[in-house]
Amino acid sequence: MTFPSLTALARTATQLQGLALTVLPHGGQRSARRNAWSAMSADAAFARNRREAEHAMTAAVTRSLRTSVRTS
Repeated sequence: MTFPSLTALARTATQLQGLALTVLPHGGQRSARRNAWSAMSADAAFARNRREAEHAMTAAVTRSLRTSVRTS
């Protein structure tokens, strides 16, 4: 028994998805909403990480300034 290659499976999956989007009503809109949700989730995660990094940097600078004031 031979197994199909990954590229053949990916090609078949892409073809099936294309077929489903043309046959099913509003398939394109459903994909667009899913893509928009994914993009929004990624943006929210990026913003959360940016805020956490900003807080960490502020805390590190504050600690550094407190340490340098004590040693002066």
